[in-house]
Amino acid sequence: MNQERRQYFRINGKVAVDYKIISEDEMKHGRLPTQFQVSPFFLLLNQLQAYNNDSSYHLRKIAQKEPAIATYLELMNDKIDAIAHAVAKSDVDFDNLSSQEINLSEGGMSFNSQAAIELNSYLALKVVFEETHSGLLLYGQVLYCSEKGDDGQYKIGIEFSDMPESSRMIVARYILNSQTRARQQTHE
Repeated sequence: MNQERRQYFRINGKVAVDYKIISEDEMKHGRLPTQFQVSPFFLLLNQLQAYNNDSSYHLRKIAQKEPAIATYLELMNDKIDAIAHAVAKSDVDFDNLSSQEINLSEGGMSFNSQAAIELNSYLALKVVFEETHSGLLLYGQVLYCSEKGDDGQYKIGIEFSDMPESSRMIVARYILNSQTRARQQTHE
């Protein structure tokens, strides 16, 4: 097992996961999987999150010199996020998505599957976070596949491959928010 992967924070969370087994050549055709039909709103949320990550450095610099302007820009950003999440929420049909408990880190994740997946296989993944109505399109490689028990399910462990920085930041934010919620629940 790769020691570097264990250096990431890991959390358990409930998300919707869809995957398709692909070839290594398919994975090399682009940074984001194209194997899934996703709405323009799903892509819009991803793009807005990438813009947030790209602009955060500049916003911190502005805040050092002009705190009032930085506060105003943060409020505008929050408005845009609220509108985008409302639109995305109305577009995502969670009744037709099957959520499951996963284990997630910035380096990879484990999830349940009805079928075994061969070791070292490449996967195109669609992961949807129910709380934020946002999601990720990622590539991964299967590190392990083990039968869970008598229910015929398999536990699949994957390592993310060529993950865009914006996607890594979304995962990191999800992990941080989940840890914060868990601490708040413990204190209550």
